[in-house]
Amino acid sequence: MERKRSLKHILKCLILVLLFLSGFAVVSSSARAEIIDLSGMSTLKNGFDVRLMREASTPVVAALVLVRTGYASENESKSGFSHLLEHLVFAGTEKRTKELIQREVKDLGGYINGFTRDDYTGYLVVGHRDHLDKLLEILADILFNSTIEEEAVVEAKEVVTEEINRSRSRPGTREDELFQSLLYEGSSYAATGLGNETTVRSAGKYEIAYFYHRTYRPDNMILLLNGGFDPTEAMDAVRVSFGDVGMGGTRPEVVKPMPLLAERTYFLASAMPDVRVRIGFTGPDPRGPDSQALELLAAVLGGGEGILDRALKGAGMQPRSVSAGLSINDGFSRFVISAVLPSGSDPAAAQMVLLEAIPAALTLDVFAGQVAQTRESLVAGEVLGREKLHYYLMEKAPWVAAGSPGQGFSSGRWDDLTHEDLADAAREYLVNAPFVALLTVPESMRPDNAASRGPVRAEAMLDNGLRVVAEQRFGSPVFALHVMTRNRLAVEPEGKTGIADFLHRLLPMGTLNQSREDIDATLRKLGISLSTAGNPMVPFGDFYTSRLYSHIRLECVEDKARSAVTLLSDLMTNPLMEEKAVEETRSRILEYISYRSSNPGTLASGALAQRLYSPVLAGDVYGTEPSISGISKEDLLQFHKGYFTGQNLIISVVSGMPPEEAIALVEELFKELPAGEKADIPPVPLTLEPDLLEMELGKPQGALAVGAVTGEMDRADAPALAIASRLLNARLYEELREKEGLAYSLGASLGEVGGRAVFTLSMGTSPEKIERARAGIREQIEAARAARVTPEEMQREINGLVGRLQMRMLSSINRAYYLGIATRQGLTHTFGEDYREQLLVLTPEDVEWVTRKYLPEDNLVEIVIH
Repeated sequence: MERKRSLKHILKCLILVLLFLSGFAVVSSSARAEIIDLSGMSTLKNGFDVRLMREASTPVVAALVLVRTGYASENESKSGFSHLLEHLVFAGTEKRTKELIQREVKDLGGYINGFTRDDYTGYLVVGHRDHLDKLLEILADILFNSTIEEEAVVEAKEVVTEEINRSRSRPGTREDELFQSLLYEGSSYAATGLGNETTVRSAGKYEIAYFYHRTYRPDNMILLLNGGFDPTEAMDAVRVSFGDVGMGGTRPEVVKPMPLLAERTYFLASAMPDVRVRIGFTGPDPRGPDSQALELLAAVLGGGEGILDRALKGAGMQPRSVSAGLSINDGFSRFVISAVLPSGSDPAAAQMVLLEAIPAALTLDVFAGQVAQTRESLVAGEVLGREKLHYYLMEKAPWVAAGSPGQGFSSGRWDDLTHEDLADAAREYLVNAPFVALLTVPESMRPDNAASRGPVRAEAMLDNGLRVVAEQRFGSPVFALHVMTRNRLAVEPEGKTGIADFLHRLLPMGTLNQSREDIDATLRKLGISLSTAGNPMVPFGDFYTSRLYSHIRLECVEDKARSAVTLLSDLMTNPLMEEKAVEETRSRILEYISYRSSNPGTLASGALAQRLYSPVLAGDVYGTEPSISGISKEDLLQFHKGYFTGQNLIISVVSGMPPEEAIALVEELFKELPAGEKADIPPVPLTLEPDLLEMELGKPQGALAVGAVTGEMDRADAPALAIASRLLNARLYEELREKEGLAYSLGASLGEVGGRAVFTLSMGTSPEKIERARAGIREQIEAARAARVTPEEMQREINGLVGRLQMRMLSSINRAYYLGIATRQGLTHTFGEDYREQLLVLTPEDVEWVTRKYLPEDNLVEIVIH
């Protein structure tokens, strides 16, 4: 109990601080005119209720007829009948075929449709006021004169059955059904809509027709008419179409739910990828004044940055959405709070925070400001929503069906409500009140699944050719997105080497929509880490830089993901490239080039690439002084058009969100990228003869770079080749550096470039040791080709490789990088546990084989820097 009071006190303080910081102000809403004319409420002699809501500013009219029979009107033997009838009334009447109904409405420039709810079935028609009489006549014809033919019944049953099956296959259906059954237990509302497949398929024509004729009568209907009509003319048109139809409608007996009597919490494991918390309370009669207070309170509590959202965030949680609402039915209501959180969240803790947040917020002085601000927002939404005539009617239909004489209509209905009124309503219906809660978690969060839960991954190819791969890290608050190009140097224009790096460096320096200062401010405000290019002047600052591809790295907390990806999309799609930014970037790159030109190892590696890869990948990723100096703004804009395209990009995401959700986010924000053209890149040439290039730098340190392109690469050999590369590197390091002291730095690898196997070695040494080093390299290559590999060596190198990768992939952004690499290279693993499994089945003979197959014999290209 003491702990609960302490948490409550802390939560109360958090809400106080958050609301205070948000600067809620009390805004007067006294000067506001009524826009709803309710004087048009009337009933025809046959019991047909009419409500006119005139909006003189538009020539459009919308008519909505509510037939007071819906899902709740059905017993078990007639489950789905209301939905079936919704389809059948459009199937034809005594004077109109199915096609003629639609064509007549269309020819009038109108729209007609239907929908089914618990308390009613709605039929909507929209069109110009000049055609109101004709539109009402068509509506009356389908409502009272449908023929319910056998062929139409068969067709409607197939359509409804398909809808039922589609709903059943939706992951959230089970959760929805269970919560509704708990919230409305023992009533006609306990079953969700659409119906039962068995009763729908077994329904007969005459049984449906009897249900239709018993319920589709004028004294069981309400007409809502909205728009720019003349009231007298409108009522005349209503009487002509609906006034002569005989009475006789009956409503099936509906059992309403009893008030909730206790606090009950249920748990459910489902196929949904999120944690979901739903809490339902008994609400007031919609016809009473408390319904308006709770309607306003729901808006204060729910939504982004509402009281409940802030409470969850203040408790260290990361809600994806929070809502509160008053669910209106005929003569009763339920107040429902819902929260969606990332997988791995504690639903019980979230439930406690939500329940405690309401009473804590009511006692704060700033609660009045929150109420006033929300009231103004609701009024604005109500006024704006009134313009969308048919949506407005559909939104108000539950209030009408509930028998409300006016609640839910007037935009001024909250004017006289004070924050004390809302607090009183909350204390009566929500605070320490009975509730039913459903806490839903993904199947993966079951205790018996937790230990074995691995990453969930999905891939997609967008219409523009963009490949997206996403992986979920359960419970991770980090969102990491990695952009990788499929090509880099190979697609740079001749004489413009380094233009890709130039473009990348310009990205954060302004777009057509945002200034550089705006971008910097957004990055700081949202805590986004963004890297568009490496820094060769910082140790390991260009560790991930490659001549094969360029990349962008983005990291943020997950709740800022949408804002971060929106920013990145803008940077990549709409770069501004102001002349000032271009020149600033050019100067910086030239500094890099000058710095690198004085480094013997960099010079040797660059010269080796020119000899090995020419003409495909021979250039330097940073360019040369002449190439960078000659790149213009126009060159950059032109290159950008063909570089950041779907065909040349791979986006990988690692985060706590479900992979399908991450892919959908990327698709939404990058689908407008042009597809571009798929580059046809020739392979790098095979090294067919030895080559030696010597350069004099005149420095106390020298460098060696040695390499060869040895043959076509079989992707199946890649795991064994990775171990062979590590063994070779260990051998060279041990013999040449440790034993002979020939090198102060040394690194060697066997890998793949553009589908061909490549051996490269770089060594830093003193000029006087270069010749011995050259000979030693050849000796060790020959020894490696002949060496036998022991199981102990295999295990050591496998452990070392896996351990290094696992350490690197501790961060989500590095994991995303390796997903991009695996996708780009078309690998059968992603460098995770799947890669480890492939490595563990290797034999020493596999490694020996690839060593002999891909390690060069005599044809070495050598670059010597004295």
